[in-house]
Amino acid sequence: MSAAAIFLSLLFHAPTAGASPAQLRLRDIVTAPVNLSINGTYFPAERAKQKTFSVDVSQDRFIKTYSDGISIVGVKVRDSVTYYIIDNNKKSVLKVSQTNLYKTGQFFNWDSITGLVNLSGDTLVTAGTETKDGCTMYNAVSAGVKLCVDASHQLPLVMEQNGTMVARVSSVKPLNFDLKAKTDSLILACKQQNYTFIDVDSDMDPDAD
Repeated sequence: MSAAAIFLSLLFHAPTAGASPAQLRLRDIVTAPVNLSINGTYFPAERAKQKTFSVDVSQDRFIKTYSDGISIVGVKVRDSVTYYIIDNNKKSVLKVSQTNLYKTGQFFNWDSITGLVNLSGDTLVTAGTETKDGCTMYNAVSAGVKLCVDASHQLPLVMEQNGTMVARVSSVKPLNFDLKAKTDSLILACKQQNYTFIDVDSDMDPDAD
């Protein structure tokens, strides 16, 4: 190929000024955290309901604790997840699998509970030109959401909805303890303190009395 032909090929395939930004899917820029300890804050519309959270997550389990007295433990069992939803105010523990979770009125999954974003991985996003806290802003226009994603961990550190901050991560650190031992200890402590345990899966079993 002649030099002129190569030049013309590069010219006509070069990006043009004002071209629309390439669209990505949420799963392209955000991954579920593994072996991390994360702290942050949720900012609901009613500021009085603002709450902090911490989540410790390994390959096969997590503990997410909220400042309003709720903790959620997730344990991966083969291809499913079993959750223990602990209400320290009511002294109760709800045990439920991912399959039956919707029956409790909760609609989270592993990825949404260990991160900030409760959006489908197929949600289309575009990279913005602004940065905050050393991370890149992405727009999910269909959801009215902006995410500030940290490239090193591929985690959203800030989430804005319709121009208002709704969640913010304050720290991300390596997980430095045995999470299985901690989850086992937490469940045992609930039993020792006579929390009411409700096994949703057993209650929904068609063979149950």
